[in-house]
Amino acid sequence: MDSVWMELPRSAFPPLREDLHVQVCVVGGGIAGLTSAYLLSRAGRSVALLDDGAPGSGMTQMSTGHLTCMLDDRFFELERLRGREAARLAAESHTAAIERIAAIVAGERIDCDLARLDGYLFLAPGDVPETLERELEAARRAGLHRVTRQERAPFPSFDSGPC
Repeated sequence: MDSVWMELPRSAFPPLREDLHVQVCVVGGGIAGLTSAYLLSRAGRSVALLDDGAPGSGMTQMSTGHLTCMLDDRFFELERLRGREAARLAAESHTAAIERIAAIVAGERIDCDLARLDGYLFLAPGDVPETLERELEAARRAGLHRVTRQERAPFPSFDSGPC
């Protein structure tokens, strides 16, 4: 099954062929760039959105469209590299972005089947349970207090192990 992002009409977005004068130029037409351009234009700014492909055609195209507060590189790693305050700010930023996108969907009456679902972080092959414990503790220190440890994700056809 193709990503919903692959269904965008590509010919509707011609390349820039002349000088353009705007207040803000957003580079990157993924979900973050599109949201930024939308919010800036709603705030009355003139905006140009530039990308080397059609909107949503980069990394966003390869996603399922899920939005999450979890970090690919883990909160405990961010905390180790930049401190607890940076981890807290990252958690707040991700949470605020999700809430803003949900508000846009509601306000614009976008029929996109937005749903809030639980997410599960489980171990990669060869990883150790300590990784999950470290991430759980760091996520809670970052302010994500609803995060819990489960013995397995509730998928009958897949045994995730601890998550």
